[in-house]
Amino acid sequence: MTTLFRSLPNLITAARLALVPLVVWAILREAWGTAFLLFALAGLSDGIDGWLARRYGLASRLGAILDPLADKALMLAVLVSLAHAGIVPVWFPAILIARDALVVLAAGLARLAGRPLETPPLLIGKLNTACQIAFLAWLIGARALGVHVPAIEALAMPALAGLSVASALVQGLRAVRAGA
Repeated sequence: MTTLFRSLPNLITAARLALVPLVVWAILREAWGTAFLLFALAGLSDGIDGWLARRYGLASRLGAILDPLADKALMLAVLVSLAHAGIVPVWFPAILIARDALVVLAAGLARLAGRPLETPPLLIGKLNTACQIAFLAWLIGARALGVHVPAIEALAMPALAGLSVASALVQGLRAVRAGA
């Protein structure tokens, strides 16, 4: 197996990370079709790199770090860009970003205390991420198609914020139990 093939999932992940500024640029230019295409391409690349890593045993420590970093960078950059563009209110990305910041802070503090958190992903966390990605795709895709349904957006944002807070609480409780 060539070195290039072994590192293919990481190269795909790096390409996804490189798409982040392009998606932001497209959103800020209100080039919704381009933004949606790039966002969808990033999502597709996430599935492909994960599949390759699992299917061919190409998982690596670097990939375990880069993959979630690329995912979060894309989601957070899109959230902030949508807030800047006036598509979502500022409180919405603030809550979602605060949740992620708390999780990272807790993991960092645990590591500093010599008790790294080794918790597998939780179903609620996966659900939270999937719902966020779907909603961001909806926001961008609806604008690309010229569709605007404010009622859906008005209902989805508080629901997603609540799910994000619930996810943080469940993850926090699990971490506390693991450390006890």
